[in-house]
Amino acid sequence: MTWWRGKLLRALQFNIEDPYGYYAGAITAESIISSALKVNANTIIVFARDPWGRVFYRGSRIYPRHPTTRLNLEDLISMARDKGLNVIIMVNHTANRHIYRAKPEYAQRSQNGEVIVLEHFPMVREIRDPQWPQICPNSPALEEYFIPEAMEATSILRPEGILLDSFRYIPDISKACYCKYCRDKFKKEYGIDLPNKEDDEDPAFRLALKWRYKVQVEAMRRIRDAVKSVKSDILFAYNNHPLAWAGRANIIVEKARDILDSVFAEASEFDMVDYSMISMAIKLSRALIGSGKPVLASRNLFYILRTVQSAPRLAIVQGIRTIVAAGGHPIATIFSSQFIEDTRSLDYLSEVYSELDKIEDFLINTEPIRYATILFSSNTYDMYFWDKPDIYISELEGMYEILTAHNYPVDFLSLVDLKDKIEDYSVIVAPSTAVLNREDENILESYIENGGLLIATGDFGLMRPDYTYTYSLALEHIMGLYFEGILRANYSYLHLKPLTGAYRKYWEGLPEHIILGDQSVEFRRRRAEKGLGDLIRARPITAEVLALGMIAKAPYGYEYTLGRSTPPPDSTIENIAGIALSSYEKGTIIYYAAKIGAHYSRLGHPDYAELIIRPLRKHAPQPPVIVEGPETIQAEYYKQKDRIIVHIVNHTYNQRILTAPSGPSKQALPRVIPPYSVHPPRIIIPVHNIKIKAALEDQKEYTAYNAITDEKLKIEGVGSNINILIDKLEEYMIVVIEPKH
Repeated sequence: MTWWRGKLLRALQFNIEDPYGYYAGAITAESIISSALKVNANTIIVFARDPWGRVFYRGSRIYPRHPTTRLNLEDLISMARDKGLNVIIMVNHTANRHIYRAKPEYAQRSQNGEVIVLEHFPMVREIRDPQWPQICPNSPALEEYFIPEAMEATSILRPEGILLDSFRYIPDISKACYCKYCRDKFKKEYGIDLPNKEDDEDPAFRLALKWRYKVQVEAMRRIRDAVKSVKSDILFAYNNHPLAWAGRANIIVEKARDILDSVFAEASEFDMVDYSMISMAIKLSRALIGSGKPVLASRNLFYILRTVQSAPRLAIVQGIRTIVAAGGHPIATIFSSQFIEDTRSLDYLSEVYSELDKIEDFLINTEPIRYATILFSSNTYDMYFWDKPDIYISELEGMYEILTAHNYPVDFLSLVDLKDKIEDYSVIVAPSTAVLNREDENILESYIENGGLLIATGDFGLMRPDYTYTYSLALEHIMGLYFEGILRANYSYLHLKPLTGAYRKYWEGLPEHIILGDQSVEFRRRRAEKGLGDLIRARPITAEVLALGMIAKAPYGYEYTLGRSTPPPDSTIENIAGIALSSYEKGTIIYYAAKIGAHYSRLGHPDYAELIIRPLRKHAPQPPVIVEGPETIQAEYYKQKDRIIVHIVNHTYNQRILTAPSGPSKQALPRVIPPYSVHPPRIIIPVHNIKIKAALEDQKEYTAYNAITDEKLKIEGVGSNINILIDKLEEYMIVVIEPKH
């Protein structure tokens, strides 16, 4: 049995990350161990080699030792073992200034020969003598440095885990490597040159995208095989930076799932996004890496980019609880400057890690309660939305946010696992899942035939994995629709009113017209966001039409902010079923001709959520357990033998996102407000009168209690349907529902 199974990893990640070692001389193995014990961590994560190419252990034949450090990782690991702590070392950061200065030809380079860097250079500055140059895995550096580095560190230190931190080789042409090694290798393998522009109609572009994935995965495989040959039980993990969607790294996880033991879902954007994004990153990473493998997720102990300054208490304790509730293993990240200058965050971390330690029995050996799932298709991301993948990601985000805001049990399902796992779910959501093969369609049809509910949006099934168009929506023959193309528009509308029966049944209280489309944030060549206002021309044949499509009167609005505002509706298009409902055998399909999720993700307006939730409540079976409470709480659901375990995290805070950027324009007004304004959680508002509704499978008598406080909770009802009543939620609660005795 591997050491990381059957336990919750509570990690302290400690980074020394500056060229001069400002604080390196003040940090020792003893001080790190002392801090880990203070905060009740059971795992330490630390650099074996920093991005400047200096190591923190003795005896390296590859790199120089850090000149000012007093930290010796051999001592750290020995002391950690004595205290029962595990150590994971970070290796093979593709940023390496030591390699670059010795052999600049090994660097990743753009098409114009400029060095590709991981640091943040201002856009108009020429890159010279970079701090964090990226080294190419196609260069001899893989054999001369990367593989030997991982083997040497494993051999000398014998850690419990290896983490490939920021091991990047990005396939997007704007960030891709065109060094001589990449050009020569691609030409040797395929007999053609690397393409120099993004064009999905160019076979070389398609081939290069797949080839770059293969290069990275094979480099990772070779590093993994090397370290496993030295220490077979070592944890091998990869940092996929899921929130930044950095260089399609989520797809790397899916393609490398057979070689990875774990994935690090680094959530460095925690202070600037909604909590649901963190839980989404964890669940999506779990779907991509495969069942049973730990997903590590981080909460920085500093605030935003201010690495010297502690984040406030609520940001830290609620952030860690968010990770654990979503099924992740928490990592708290601190940099050397904060470790010396502002250690308040360690006190906050100690509070929450001590809490988790006491209740660990309720956090391990659990399985998510599966009710609704959202399909993720890497082919859809790469092939159909190749030039604008953010629209697809927004559609995924929005559908997830709608369901979690209404406290439904929801997770993600990779399309590669569709056949094996589809029957676990009562509801399948396919947000603009454009690329499907015939087997996928057959699986979905069988699922609906046997009583499942499918919610599909947008470009559902319009492409095959060989890039050919289907010229039809997936499952058209059972949806009762006929595809007649795509209405490309800056703005369009859904018309809810004309079908009075449908309006009374589904849309009472909503406006007659729901606007689709929004302003462009970039606002350079386009006034409106590309693809957001599009409507699929789905002609209704036998489907029940719940809304029709409408066009707008103009490509942009004239009112208020002329050129940015929304135009009014014009006329209904009778042959576009904006929302359609179809029954097939025992199941149901609800189809939306627009990208409803992307609108909710972007704008958060409740009208878009209602378009999804109202039909869902009418046609989906009741979840086995669901929390009735405001959308400002996070509810997560698990089974543990005969127990049901419900995590409830309170996110009812002061307003956090105060100002959003609007993009440039030629309007002659100076900037008078800051370009962004983000505030941390400072206060939390208790929530009252929460109810958990549980539909149990037997007639046993049940009890319910708060696992953190042991407080017994009131239960209404007997037998298979019960309600657990919660008078007051302060910050966090774990409700355990189990048979008496």
